[in-house]
Amino acid sequence: MKTKKSFHVAAIALCTAGTLLLAGCGSNGNSGNSGTNDGGTTAAGSPSSAASPSQADSKKETVKLTMWGGVPAENGPQEAVDNWNKLHPDIQIEYVRFVNDDAGNLKLDTALISGQQVDLYMNYAYSTLEKRVQAGNALDLSSFSEYDIDDKMGSAASAWKMDGKYYGVPTKKGGTYVWLNKDMLDAQGLEVPTDWTLDDMRDYANKLKSDKVWGLAEGDYFFAQSINSSIMKQSLEMTNSDGTSAFDNPFTVKTFEVYLDMMFTDKSMMPHTEQITSKPALDQMFVKGETAMLFSTEQIFRTTNNLTDFPRDFKVALAPAPKVTADQTDYIYNGGLGDVLSINPKSKYKDEAWEFVKWYADEGMLPLAKGGRLPSSKDLDADEAVKVMFEGVEDTYDLDSVKRVLLGADLPYALSQLDAKTSSDFQVVYDKVFSQKLTPEEGSKELARIHNDNLKAAAK
Repeated sequence: MKTKKSFHVAAIALCTAGTLLLAGCGSNGNSGNSGTNDGGTTAAGSPSSAASPSQADSKKETVKLTMWGGVPAENGPQEAVDNWNKLHPDIQIEYVRFVNDDAGNLKLDTALISGQQVDLYMNYAYSTLEKRVQAGNALDLSSFSEYDIDDKMGSAASAWKMDGKYYGVPTKKGGTYVWLNKDMLDAQGLEVPTDWTLDDMRDYANKLKSDKVWGLAEGDYFFAQSINSSIMKQSLEMTNSDGTSAFDNPFTVKTFEVYLDMMFTDKSMMPHTEQITSKPALDQMFVKGETAMLFSTEQIFRTTNNLTDFPRDFKVALAPAPKVTADQTDYIYNGGLGDVLSINPKSKYKDEAWEFVKWYADEGMLPLAKGGRLPSSKDLDADEAVKVMFEGVEDTYDLDSVKRVLLGADLPYALSQLDAKTSSDFQVVYDKVFSQKLTPEEGSKELARIHNDNLKAAAK
């Protein structure tokens, strides 16, 4: 099945998600992040197979469904499933964890292809959903006419359409942000940024660094955010009007220059090669006070909210991702809607699965707000989600800045639709630029070359 992407970029209030998130903000990148890993290093075992109820005795049999997702069960999904199971004793859901990385997505795809029981599953990137649609493993939801996804989720949801159809419901809002140690900002007389640039972020990092504290920490995925956000207005696929790659541009060069200056001139950011070698847990660096700022997605709420395992004695503030230059009028913040819940067309219980999808999107996912995931449905009160998110830890946040970024900012958001192969191939270029084997100009041209080669290959 060949899909055709249809996108509409809409201005939406910046609210959390890693990835999508980036995400997983969900994300890196995107976010991404969102495009983002949802954390954790181990996945749950394969789901237990459920016996099919006989048609003759359907009233006595309990329908059993499995839902696969990338968020650790303890970060909200299990509570959501438990809530459903209490309300619907005749339709019971089992949550199965898969890690949202290449290996984890392969595990899910293998389960879909091999016929294991996967009734519902989450998608965290357009490219992975597209592949599943092409393989016939995602149900076309147009047959369910009583639920208007565009009305419920807003026009930003349309970025997930293929051939004008939905093959899943995007259930959360998310983006990429800069997390700030407000106590450190206060000590330097620095305000929480509301609209800033990469140069501003560099200046902050330089003022906030010390012998034992980095000014900024940032994962690989987020280096691309400012670059992608400078291109998305013209094309979510990162191309020029003639269909060629748009990565060879001054914004790409400028982004590389600023990060290199932070690593090697200011020494306010850990050099990329050192970060690859040491593999630090960046979220833990932040809560331990080892970095004053952290560029990431909403997934970090899992750590900042967990004062038992990660105690901290400072307030957390939030700022939007920085633009490349102050005069950019077409900057699109990387983020939007994510956590797309799909139904396996091979499920024996598609109607029951659909009932769960609607419930989850409109009310059921509220427990996931504890981990930073804000619901996208207009039927679920965002203020209530924020209340759940910070319950018991309100005093440890600068809530004005957090709410301003998550709920009040009228900023344009969109999801990058750069294909997965190109995104993966780009990492080699980032590694070479940040290890000073390529200049920023050379890196910009190399990104465009790789992208153009992949565009040509895809067109054959």
